[in-house]
Amino acid sequence: MHIRHTTALVAALLALPAAAHAQQQIDQEYTAKIKEYLQDPRITTELVDHLPASATVPTPLKFHGRIVGTPGELTYAKDIHRYFEALAKASPRAKYWTIGKTEEGRDMVVLAIADSATIANLDRYKADIAALTDPRRTSEAEAKRLIAGTKPMYWLTSGIHSPETGGPEMLQEMAYRLIVQETPYIQAIRNNIITFITPVIEVDGREKHVDTYYYNKKLPAGAARLPLMYWGKYVAHDNNRDGMGQFLSLTKNVNDFYLQWKPQVMHDLHESVTYLYSSTGTGPYNDAIDPITVTEWWTFAQEDVREMTKRGVPGVWTYGFYDGWTPNYMFFAAHTKNAIGRFYEVQSYGPDNYEVRPPANTTSREWFRPNPPLAYIKWGPRNNTNIQQSAVLISLKHFADNKANYLENYWIKNKRAMEKGTTGAGPYAWVIPAGQKRKADAADAVNELRKQGLELHVATAAGTFGAVTVKPGDWIVRGDQPYRTLADMYFSIQNYTPQNPRPYDDTGWTFQFMRNVMVLPVSDKAVLSVGMTPVTAKVRAKGGIEGSGPVLIVEHTTDNNLMKFRTSFAATKMFAAEADFDMAGRKFKAGAFIVPAGDRAKLEAALTELGLSAHAVAAVPAVKSHELDLPRIGYAHAWQRTQDEGWVRAALDTYGVPYTYFGDIELKKGNLRAKYDVIIYPHVGGSAQSHIAGIIKSGDTPLPYKKSAATPNLGANDQADDIRGGLGIEGLTELYKFVQAGGTLIMEGSTSTIFPAYNLTNGITIESPRDLFARGTILRGVVSDRTSPIAYGFDAQLPVYFNQDPVINVGGSQALFAGGGSGAGAAALAQNTTPNASPLRLSPWTWNQGDTTGIPTPMAPPSARGGAGQGGRGAPAPSPAAATSAFGGATGIDGTRPRVIMQFPANANDMLLSGTLAGGEALQSRAQVVDAPIGKGHVVMFAIRPFWRWQTQGTYFLGFNALLNWNDLDAGK
Repeated sequence: MHIRHTTALVAALLALPAAAHAQQQIDQEYTAKIKEYLQDPRITTELVDHLPASATVPTPLKFHGRIVGTPGELTYAKDIHRYFEALAKASPRAKYWTIGKTEEGRDMVVLAIADSATIANLDRYKADIAALTDPRRTSEAEAKRLIAGTKPMYWLTSGIHSPETGGPEMLQEMAYRLIVQETPYIQAIRNNIITFITPVIEVDGREKHVDTYYYNKKLPAGAARLPLMYWGKYVAHDNNRDGMGQFLSLTKNVNDFYLQWKPQVMHDLHESVTYLYSSTGTGPYNDAIDPITVTEWWTFAQEDVREMTKRGVPGVWTYGFYDGWTPNYMFFAAHTKNAIGRFYEVQSYGPDNYEVRPPANTTSREWFRPNPPLAYIKWGPRNNTNIQQSAVLISLKHFADNKANYLENYWIKNKRAMEKGTTGAGPYAWVIPAGQKRKADAADAVNELRKQGLELHVATAAGTFGAVTVKPGDWIVRGDQPYRTLADMYFSIQNYTPQNPRPYDDTGWTFQFMRNVMVLPVSDKAVLSVGMTPVTAKVRAKGGIEGSGPVLIVEHTTDNNLMKFRTSFAATKMFAAEADFDMAGRKFKAGAFIVPAGDRAKLEAALTELGLSAHAVAAVPAVKSHELDLPRIGYAHAWQRTQDEGWVRAALDTYGVPYTYFGDIELKKGNLRAKYDVIIYPHVGGSAQSHIAGIIKSGDTPLPYKKSAATPNLGANDQADDIRGGLGIEGLTELYKFVQAGGTLIMEGSTSTIFPAYNLTNGITIESPRDLFARGTILRGVVSDRTSPIAYGFDAQLPVYFNQDPVINVGGSQALFAGGGSGAGAAALAQNTTPNASPLRLSPWTWNQGDTTGIPTPMAPPSARGGAGQGGRGAPAPSPAAATSAFGGATGIDGTRPRVIMQFPANANDMLLSGTLAGGEALQSRAQVVDAPIGKGHVVMFAIRPFWRWQTQGTYFLGFNALLNWNDLDAGK
């Protein structure tokens, strides 16, 4: 009886939309195409198996000449935007506008859809949501009124990952459906919520991908296909890892729109799994996310799975993908603002039809996947359109039906965030000292936090609150603000125990560690009463010139604006002191910039603008120095992967460092020393051998990457007639000759392994310890050679970012290429359902104005080691004698020795600052930064990633020092 009743209920439910749309004319031609292009009848629902007709609003077929889901066709973003604009012109139920430009000058757009009365009064609803965001100015009574009467906002985004093509296509048809269709189902969405749609986030990359697709389509069978080399100007897939750094234009535009409209849900559409994943994540979840948000993730996902399964659609699931930990994803713009961020992963659009035969671990029935994907299915772009459009409509309907509940949750989350800083456990504030050593970068951090929505104040009075002393001019992040969630998320110290599921991305990101800027939590509530005023405009550190005299001395603080200062006055001679010295009653550290002469007015204006301090003295100090002559820089990228190197370019561009950009294949042409003083070859990924091979040459047909009539959007960054062949042995030989002739080669991450792997450096080996697990983590760096110019300006220790490899051993050969380096030490045979009950041992970090920060404990005996490693068995630590030898470097047959500038601590217990670590013994006393002399030149190798995304500003100057002192790296020996 119960079963018959349930079946009848479902049948009635499914019949309702059919009856409703029977009263509205159907676009027969479009609907017939939907059926024709669908590759499997199980991948559809009554929500999307037809399209209503309209006499005034154009369908995608009428506008583009084809329906969404047509096999073998993709739409340029510019044409998607034109279609959205046409929808808004044709209907009062939609409004279209631009939200910013990309680096290459293209528009990003949004389309708002609701009933016509709501669209006409969008600003009213914007004001309502703003009131619910801030409990400091909205009473409980007013909040209840707003919750009952206003409309929440749901923002759909897509196309951030350019090869994931289905979302931008599907959203065109869905936008039309939301505007035109008159079924009760769609009316409930249109009349109760405001839907925002940004169809393409990475607009530059979309245009390049469509070019690439149609270019490849014309190639003969068997010919090599052109990969999508670049997406945006700087990065590819990492464009969805810029949520914290917010360097990219697309991230800034998304953030600005979010702060303006404050939607309660931000839903990003992706492609990578079979068939549709609705995000919840395996955990661990970010500690700063309100538990209400976690339950909302699951409510939405379970609604998707239940409703799609009820309609007979297989392969809709949740949980087993991603983790919910790292806040660098774009949709975390919602989570830092107490809203809901979610995403889909869908089987690829194509756009060509294809077959899917997933493995058993994809088709098995699991608790989170009750109706799994099939062992075989025919797939195509219409399948993709149907499955994700159906699921999105289900989510929109659920949101509309429960709008008061989600608005109330939003209000409560904002209240709870604020109350943490008034009646909760705190911190009650965070203080960013204005007078700290890296004061210019501290001011930059303040400006970045403000841009992301955090309120900051400047102290007008002094006070001591617990262990923190506040001085006038210091910046204060109050804890009693709704967006303190962002502060909790960024300023916290992460503890990712390896017993958790394998992390999806970085495990550590602590803002102040990555930037090497003091941010001090305050546990005394009285700090909220100290005199302060809001920061309402861009701040800058106090800079300028003190004293009198023709010679300027600029302290080397490692503020990144020092690089901007040097490049802004390229024609002005500047020198670096090679030792500490006293002058005019002050002590200066090695590395201080000495400017004997120059345009005083321009120099002072620049120092003031950059927040740097100079001291004027009567004469050049009597200290050994060398000229900071700017090098001619060549910048080599690998054609097989342009993902990560753009973060290095971003730093160079931001701080005014000129360079010549070219592909690795150009190195084979030789004559490098005549053209360049420094060559930068950033991380690519893969083995040393894969760098040499590059894109494999198969056949004689060239594979060009260039702007042409057929590919007008390619070639913005670089061009080549044939991108195959990689560095090659010829290119490696030319790099070696370049260094021998006096050039400096700077390598990081994977490229740092190339010279050691081919025995071109003395006494350096690359290790791959099988039990090491150090996924995207913040570890302690120890400056082992304080006299090296690469270390100028840095204290004895600093936090560094490290991601699993390379592990560089100088002076030894233990475990050469041993194991797989996969972090297997973190694996466990049995499922651990409470992994966070056993947190890792973190090494404490102490901010200090002096020259020692974070004092490590002495070397522990073998039996006491491993506290940070949790069972990892890595390479043994060298003996004290061996360590001494290692850090002098192994002497080569020509008398040269590698110079270790920075290293990991000698004790694994002293390494982990934030993130995760297992098997840390494998890193004991291993090198982080190495200067390897070859002939007359140098190879500078970074095992750490000094330019990781737009987050590690605290280590940028390790790279900048290598550039500024390129021909004086032997100083201090």
